[in-house]
Amino acid sequence: MLVRNLMTLAVAVSVWTGFAQVTSAAEQGSGLIANQPGKPMRLWYDAPAPDSDLGWANASIPMGNGYMGINVFGRTDSERIQITENSLYDWAAKNAGFKRRGVNNFAEVYIDFDHNQISSYERELNLNEGVSRVKYEQGGVQFIREYFTSYPDKVMVIRLNASKAGQLSFTLRPTIPFLGEGKTGSVSAKGDTVTLSGMMTYYKIQFEGQFKVIPQGGKMKASGGTVSVSNADSAVILIAVGTNYQLDPQVFLTANAADKLKGFPHPHAKVSGIIADASAKTYDELLANHQADYTELYDRVSLDLGATQPAITTDKLVDAYPDGASSRYLEELAFQYGRYMLICSSRKGTLPPHLQGIWNVYARPPWSSQYLHDTNVQMAYAPAFCANLPELFESYADFFNIFVHQQRQYATQYIKQYNPSQLEPNGDNGWSGPFWTNPYNVTGKSPVAGFGTGSWIAQMFWDYYDYTRDEVLLADTVYPVMYEQANFVSRFVQDIDGALLAKPSSSPEQKFRNTTGTTFDQQMFYENHHNTLTAAKILGRSDPLLAKYRKQLPLLDPIQIGKSGQIKEFRNEEFYCDAHKALDPHHRHTSMLLGEYPGQLINDSTPAWLDAVEKTLTLRTRKSNIGWARAERVAFWARVHDGDEAYLFFQDLLGGNYLHNLFNDHRGGPLFQADANYGATAGVAELLMQSQDHVVAPFPALPAAWSDGSYRGLLARGNFEVSAEWSKGEANRLEVRSKAGGILKLRYPNVAKAVVKTADGQMVNFEAKGTDLIGIETTKGQTYVVTGIPAYTPVAAPSDLTIAKDLKSQIGLRWTGSADAKTYNLYRAVGNAPDYEQIASGVKDTKFAYKASDLKQLEQITFKVTAVRVDGRESRTGATAIRLLP
Repeated sequence: MLVRNLMTLAVAVSVWTGFAQVTSAAEQGSGLIANQPGKPMRLWYDAPAPDSDLGWANASIPMGNGYMGINVFGRTDSERIQITENSLYDWAAKNAGFKRRGVNNFAEVYIDFDHNQISSYERELNLNEGVSRVKYEQGGVQFIREYFTSYPDKVMVIRLNASKAGQLSFTLRPTIPFLGEGKTGSVSAKGDTVTLSGMMTYYKIQFEGQFKVIPQGGKMKASGGTVSVSNADSAVILIAVGTNYQLDPQVFLTANAADKLKGFPHPHAKVSGIIADASAKTYDELLANHQADYTELYDRVSLDLGATQPAITTDKLVDAYPDGASSRYLEELAFQYGRYMLICSSRKGTLPPHLQGIWNVYARPPWSSQYLHDTNVQMAYAPAFCANLPELFESYADFFNIFVHQQRQYATQYIKQYNPSQLEPNGDNGWSGPFWTNPYNVTGKSPVAGFGTGSWIAQMFWDYYDYTRDEVLLADTVYPVMYEQANFVSRFVQDIDGALLAKPSSSPEQKFRNTTGTTFDQQMFYENHHNTLTAAKILGRSDPLLAKYRKQLPLLDPIQIGKSGQIKEFRNEEFYCDAHKALDPHHRHTSMLLGEYPGQLINDSTPAWLDAVEKTLTLRTRKSNIGWARAERVAFWARVHDGDEAYLFFQDLLGGNYLHNLFNDHRGGPLFQADANYGATAGVAELLMQSQDHVVAPFPALPAAWSDGSYRGLLARGNFEVSAEWSKGEANRLEVRSKAGGILKLRYPNVAKAVVKTADGQMVNFEAKGTDLIGIETTKGQTYVVTGIPAYTPVAAPSDLTIAKDLKSQIGLRWTGSADAKTYNLYRAVGNAPDYEQIASGVKDTKFAYKASDLKQLEQITFKVTAVRVDGRESRTGATAIRLLP
């Protein structure tokens, strides 16, 4: 079938003219929402975390700087600090099962205080500062500890204080867990430093950690593998860790496990240098370095739903949700917590976050703490863009660029295997998408997911450009990834019944596998072909395969509508989920909808497809208890503009999956998995602002529960930074900062009747398209403030559209009317059409006889009815009904 190019090319050229351009950026006004301080956000507790695996998962405080993940227990008898380093990896020839060898626990660090008669205990994680604290009293002395993990200085820093001089005594005791299970090592102390070193034997990974103690006053003694301090006033402990792993293609291109790191230097010199550099700075200098780096990222975005800081501890806050008085605060906290976790776990020069982010306490973590590319990696990076942390994607981009060398070899293998007539003998066959990878291996094809995983990876690269509009980035980093992926796809797809389809093809983790042309694969292929062509136009490229991609694009057939009104997951599906008896109708994956989220294919310009998404989501139900699936459904429902339904999934997630430390419990156990934490943040951002069609749309799916609030700093495509304030469910003020220039398209009800000024009060001319859409030709660095937006009352939609009579050449339609309606409009979408065509307007009754000459030939029609109010405004939603040819 012919699929027209549905996705806007506004990124390349504007189709609007006649704007009055503001020629200079004014100094930002002090009254801007964007300049207001962030809301204080913290987790706090009145007891230490239990010293157990359950305590680790449920109660420890996570920290990180990309180089290491930290879990702080806050204990007073013997503090426990667990350290993860993502390249410390174990494996085995037979590594099966749910919990299996993978990322290993780097170190368990104990600080023995022997404080057992304590009072006034409190511990916290301050998200605004990226600092954790513990304080309590014993024997008339107040003890305070501060912890932070610094990315610029590559260390963890701990400061220990006593309120009275000479009262601080402790023993620092690092240990190596799981020795003897493919792991060797020893711990020794000399002077003020404990050194922990060893090897993971399977990949010959050499590891080292150094722990330096800097006391003020008192005495210090090294013995065995410990350093003891007695009668000090205060002390600072510096921690640095490392391995001989390097981000180098050799790691993936070397087949022999023992040779993958061959020639890479022992980490001793690296770790020693980090400790030496950090110890040359004062504590205040280290803290200032950390906070300058951390707050520059964290402070970009703030969310205020009107909650006050609760008087109850965070564990009680979680337990009380959703019925507690402070539920809004937990919702705010969950949003910022996902951003915090991404800052901790994804920094340039370090490995990207895996299933557990950067935190693992086990010898055999769930699913080896791998990178899964059928949703989990993509969900980790969803908030990087909309929640204004785009440079955090560089961690994954660098990792991709070392494993892609292996994927190019796989691409040639698969073209030769599945479509040999399209093989380029010299090996230029692009790269194929992986299902899973780890820091040392990337597998070949898996029947668990189709090759659409590659195009989904490429889409993350496109988003990196689309949210930043950095054309150097597009040319040097993004375009080559997309172009090569399109190269593979262009050779892999086969002409089957006039469409270019994936064969074999699988929809992620469904049990009907190795079929043809699943919607997952076809949508992802379409998105990447389209994005590649768009990028080529922006860059003025004329590469030899572009003509082929352009010819193939309409034949990739990304969407098929089933007889239930659903978007099909499989091509042989007719009614919902009937393609195979093994299919789960309530499956956690909803991969046939990825063109709606996180993709751009399905949007407000494809309303028939958007209605089919809503039908599919309804049929999928709320039965899945998987954390990341609930997070993803928040975003799915937000994209169909149903904020209240999306909010139900958000409540399900916070109430059913969030642990006391806000770690996501994947499915009970507890079983920590980080993807839902990241995904929840992205889902909330989608409720508050969307831009998938390159139109900035504040409040596209605002839940009724969030009647009043404000946010600042969300990022839209086009590199527009958006802040907003609302009350009683309606916008009072919108602010858009243009960070790259270009045309801003802004959609909100009645926005064309509002006042638009620059930050310093200059009036701004704009082009209106109806009452709800305006365009402004922006100046880079300028902020545009929209106020005086007239109140808006949505039009109630009709319901219960039915086909009362079908005479083949005439169809009788009936529906339940809307109290707001003066008249009704009727539409139809034929087959897989993305849009509706109007068949009647000004209908005053709640029934209509529709006649058309082609009714006898059309196998499937979706009818839709909407209400039109006396003021001419049409209901956003409507009622639909499917007519199948008798």
